[in-house]
Amino acid sequence: MEDNLDLDKGKEETDKNIDLNSMNKEVIKESEEMHTSTVLEKEGKNWDEKQNDKQTMIDELLTKVNVLEMERNYMKADGDKAKEEREAIKQERDAMKEENKLIIKEKEVTSEENYALKEERDVITKERDAFREGRDAIKEEKDLITKEKNVAIEENDALKEERKVISKERDVMKIDNETLKSEKNALDTKYTALTSTLRDEIECPVCLEVPTSGPVHVCPNGHFVCSKCKDSHCPTCRVKMFSGKSLLAVKVIENVEHACRNEDCGKFFPLEEYKLHLTSCLHRTVNCPSPNEYCSKKMSLSKVYDHILEDCQGSWNVQFTEYNFPQYLGFASSLKLSSKGLALKWNDRIFYLNLEKALECSVFSLVLFGTALECKDYEVTITVHRTDDKDMKGNVQRFTGKPLPIDIEQEKRKKNGLLVGPDQMESLSVIDEKLKINFGITLDIKKQ
Repeated sequence: MEDNLDLDKGKEETDKNIDLNSMNKEVIKESEEMHTSTVLEKEGKNWDEKQNDKQTMIDELLTKVNVLEMERNYMKADGDKAKEEREAIKQERDAMKEENKLIIKEKEVTSEENYALKEERDVITKERDAFREGRDAIKEEKDLITKEKNVAIEENDALKEERKVISKERDVMKIDNETLKSEKNALDTKYTALTSTLRDEIECPVCLEVPTSGPVHVCPNGHFVCSKCKDSHCPTCRVKMFSGKSLLAVKVIENVEHACRNEDCGKFFPLEEYKLHLTSCLHRTVNCPSPNEYCSKKMSLSKVYDHILEDCQGSWNVQFTEYNFPQYLGFASSLKLSSKGLALKWNDRIFYLNLEKALECSVFSLVLFGTALECKDYEVTITVHRTDDKDMKGNVQRFTGKPLPIDIEQEKRKKNGLLVGPDQMESLSVIDEKLKINFGITLDIKKQ
């Protein structure tokens, strides 16, 4: 539309220029004709009249020319104005084109934003639908919880009633229990008195112990004596003993509880448990685990560790020490005599490391303060090496096996453990000026 408007204005200006040129040509033609007619009229007319007519015509022509010139100026002014308007229109058209491009871009951006908004709307719609579904599910769950709550309230009320019934029954049972407890205590007292009386009756008057096995000998007057203490005469009434045996006494022995004979224990056990208890009682009498050359005392197992710390002459310990394994220990020992031992505490269990001499050999052993059955739960490794070879990469002597029980005799202990000959011991030791051998022991204990 803008292009068509510019073409119409240009065409109009062109038409105006063509009309001006045509008028100029006519004026020039008329002037020539007047000149020709003037020449012709010179011959037949009066010169003045002709001259006046000619002047008149010239004036008319000049007037026309002036008029045409004015019209041309007006037309030129109109053309310039039209040109300016065309330029303005052109600029306006260019501005409109740029604006149209911006509008198209904005339209594209708006289209993209509309698409994004549409997608966002779809997401929001889905979220709204999911929220509605969740809300409906929550509502259903709430209704279910309400129903369950009502059921729980009903059950709670029922439980309260049941608890009241149980409380009443408990009170009745408590009374019955107190009655039964009193009756049991009375029976226990009677049983204890009876068993005590029976034990007193079958107790040997010589060794003052209740026999743990038959036969139980009896004199003609009914006095008992154990098979170990039986003599030719009854120790109670001094009558002659014959071959009489009491079957009743054996039955009593088999059915009464026996008191542990170890000091500081005092527990009672049935016969079978009693025999097992004697081998594992924490108060059973054992020898001090140090070499007999230094200490040969006997005492309760529960007192051995305190003895080692306080007055044992065959142990290095002077205070309580908890060890971690593997553990390096440096020793200095005589060439011919046994060395003092060392008690080691680990994981609430006590072990004792011995270095003893037997047939010129050095015997290294580890004793557990426990039974032979408990020793099966541990594995010990004793490695003898030079004091400057703590990494044990050189010549070593090693033993791996079970520890020995505290009840083992010393002579039997010397035959077990790590036996190192004198030559091997010399190669692993450094002899100082006091003729003592210095060597290292690395000890490891593992619970299996």
